[in-house]
Amino acid sequence: MVQITIMYNVDVIVSFSYSKELVDKIKQLPVRVWNPEEKVWWFPKIYLDMFLESLNGIPYIIKEVKTERKEPSIETFRFKTKPFDHQLKGLQFGKDHDRFLLGDEQGLGKTKQAIDLAEYKRIDYGYKHTLIICGVKTLTYNWLKEIETHSYNKGVILGSSKGGNKEKLKDLNRINELPYFIITNIETLRNKEILKTLKKLIESKEIGMIVFDEFHKVKNPESQQGKALLQLKPFTRLAMTGTPLMNSPLDLYSVLNWLDIEHHNFYQFKNHYCELGKFKEVVGYKNLHELTTILERIMLRRRKQDVLDLPPKIYTTEYVEMSDEQESIYQEVRTQIIQNIDKILLSRNPLTELIRLRQATGFTGILSEQIRVSAKFDRTFDILEDVVANGGKAVVFSQWTQVIDPLYSVLKQEGYNPAIITGDIKDREAEQNKFLNDKSCKVLVGTIASMGTGLTLTAANTVIFLDSPWNKALKEQAEDRCHRIGTTGTVNIITLVCKDTIDESIEDVVYLKGKLSDAIVDGEIKTTDRKGLLKTLLSL
Repeated sequence: MVQITIMYNVDVIVSFSYSKELVDKIKQLPVRVWNPEEKVWWFPKIYLDMFLESLNGIPYIIKEVKTERKEPSIETFRFKTKPFDHQLKGLQFGKDHDRFLLGDEQGLGKTKQAIDLAEYKRIDYGYKHTLIICGVKTLTYNWLKEIETHSYNKGVILGSSKGGNKEKLKDLNRINELPYFIITNIETLRNKEILKTLKKLIESKEIGMIVFDEFHKVKNPESQQGKALLQLKPFTRLAMTGTPLMNSPLDLYSVLNWLDIEHHNFYQFKNHYCELGKFKEVVGYKNLHELTTILERIMLRRRKQDVLDLPPKIYTTEYVEMSDEQESIYQEVRTQIIQNIDKILLSRNPLTELIRLRQATGFTGILSEQIRVSAKFDRTFDILEDVVANGGKAVVFSQWTQVIDPLYSVLKQEGYNPAIITGDIKDREAEQNKFLNDKSCKVLVGTIASMGTGLTLTAANTVIFLDSPWNKALKEQAEDRCHRIGTTGTVNIITLVCKDTIDESIEDVVYLKGKLSDAIVDGEIKTTDRKGLLKTLLSL
C-alpha cells in the first residue's frame, strides 16, 4: 500500500514498503527527493497526477493536511481597478497555486495581477505583509505607484525616509507600523543584518508572501544576492518575468529552487541538465524535456496575440531613479534656472529655457564631458532585453538628437543592429526599410520631429519615449507610426520618467491634467500665469 500525504496543497510525501517497481516510478518524475532519515520521498504537488497515473492499479491512500481557513470567493473579491479577463484568470491560477512563475509577456499587466493576488492572500491566509523585491532597482517607485492605483492598501519603499541600509533596518524593526506592501530591491539582500531580520519576519509570519519582479535578473544562485534570496521562503511566493525562456537551462535553477520545485544543489542540477567537457565546462544540454514539463506545470504565461480583450494600445509610465552623478548634474542646472527665473519669464516662451534641465534627465553627456550617465538608457536596455527575447522589435523616441546619438552608439556595440532616423540622416527610407525588413535589426531610434510623421513602423510592438513633447498631439502622432494599418497586435507604449524631476511634473500637468498641452500654440504659451506654471514644472 502506498501512503500519500498532501501537505498544505503544495508538497507530496510518499512512503511504502521497499519495491523496486515503485522506486522506478518515483524516479520517472522530473523532480523528486529521497529523505533517508524519514524514509520517504518528496515531490511537488504539480506531479501528483503524473504519479497516480503511473501506479496503474497499485493501491494507495491519500491523506491531506490543510490549513484551517474559509476561502474567500473571487466572484465577491473587491477590485479597486477592473481586471481584464486574462488578469482574472491569473488571479484564479494564483488562488490555487501558492508558488508559481508568472511569465506573461510584457504589457499584459503582471503588476496588477500580483497586487490583486497579494490582496487575495491577505484575506485568505490573514497575511500581515507582502514583501515585493525588485530585480531592477529603479522599479521600486513604479511599484509604489501601481499599488496606489490598484490596491485599497498602501505601500512603502524600505528606507524611503532617508535611504540607506540603516534606515531600511529601522523600518523592518518597526514592521507593525508599516503598510501591507513593503517594497525593496534585490541589492538590499546583500546586507547581512537585513537578510537576518527578513528571515525572522518570515518565520514569525509577519511576512507571509514575497513577490519577486524581474526574476531573470538573478540567474546566478552562487552570487551574494542569489544565495540571500534562496534563504527567503515564506509560504506564498510569486516569481515574475516577461522572459522566462532563458539563454541556458542553468538560468532556471534559482527560480525553481526558490519555488521549491528543485531541491537538488546547483552542482547536481548542472550535471543532470548539462553535458560537461573534461574541464567541467558546459558543451551541451540533456533532459530538456523535463524542464519543459516543469515549466508547463509551474508557469502561467500568456502572449499578447493570445489575449483577446486587450486594447489596441497599452500605456505605461515607468519611474526610474537617477544615480547620484546624474542627480548632481540635474540639480546644478535647476539651481541656475531658479536663480534666473525672473529673466526667463520675460522671454517669448519660457519653456525653451527648460530644455537643458529636461536633457539632464535624458543623458548627462549633453551637459558634461566627465559625467556621461543615464538612468533612462539603463532601463531602456532592460526593456529591450525583454522585447527581443519575446521576438519583438521596438522604436525609441526622444526630442533631441543629442540623446539619440549616444544611445544609438551603445545599441550598436551591444549587437542590436539599430536603425536611426534624426535630422542628420539623409536617407530616412533606407533606415525605415532596415527596421521593417531586416530580422537582425531589433530597434529603431530617432527624434520625434524626424519620425513623428510620414513613416510606417508597424514592425514594432513596443514604443519607448525617453521624454515627452510639450504638445500631447505630437506624442500621439509619433506613437501612431507604429499603430496604424498593418499593425497585427497590441502596441506597448512606455514613457520613462525620472522620479522627482521636471519629467514627473510634465506627465502630471501636460498628460494627466491636460492643462498645458492645449495651451501651446506655435511655441508660445497662451496663459496669464506664466510664473505659476514655471514654478509647478520646477516643483517650487
